[in-house]
Amino acid sequence: MTLKEIVADILAIPDQETIHEDLSPQNAPEWTSLKHIKLITTIEDTYKVKFTFKEVKSLKNLAAFITVLKSKGVSNEIFE
Repeated sequence: MTLKEIVADILAIPDQETIHEDLSPQNAPEWTSLKHIKLITTIEDTYKVKFTFKEVKSLKNLAAFITVLKSKGVSNEIFE
């Protein structure tokens, strides 16, 4: 499952083409605090990673998720 697919599923965004690195709670009304936690836990479970508290605090947009996942060695293929 790609990161875009996870985001689209959790945030109920029907068109994955509208999902971009700048996507955040500030520009996506469907990105609530509860869905933010769901994104974190689903991404951790899907990619078998654990975010530190510091990393969780840095996850303010999709680009931040990508940066942290890359730093954990997650394959670039999940971002396509």
